[in-house]
Amino acid sequence: DIDLVELVQQTNGEFEEKYAIRHLDIVTTLPNEVILIEADGRRLWRVLENLYNNAFKYAMEGTRVYVGIEDRDSEVVFSIKNVSATPLNISPDERFVRGDTSRTTEGSGLGLSIAKDLTQLQGGRFEITIDGDLFKAELTFAIKN
Repeated sequence: DIDLVELVQQTNGEFEEKYAIRHLDIVTTLPNEVILIEADGRRLWRVLENLYNNAFKYAMEGTRVYVGIEDRDSEVVFSIKNVSATPLNISPDERFVRGDTSRTTEGSGLGLSIAKDLTQLQGGRFEITIDGDLFKAELTFAIKN
């Protein structure tokens, strides 16, 4: 059993100092309650770490990174979104397969592919939405009763 709210609060704390280097502010919207999911803590941390590191690397400097958790009755959705420093001219599906021209400095999209696989192995869903320069990732898990 993992308290997703607590894990996200801890992750925010881990990245606060790092984000300050690029003048990124974390804007967080979290419920004031425990939300338990069934997941592997180490693997879920790797997924969150990947998403937070991507925001650090690719967000436009001096902007905000929005992190939130939404309780949707039987499911909980974690989201992280940021404005990219360079144009995102690729479909979300391609993001899992290969790198794009806006992110050629390092990587090949494998980080997100692994994050998606790790999420699915734990019974969750991993979705990416791109709207102009807005990058948004969502993790959805069943809430454990």
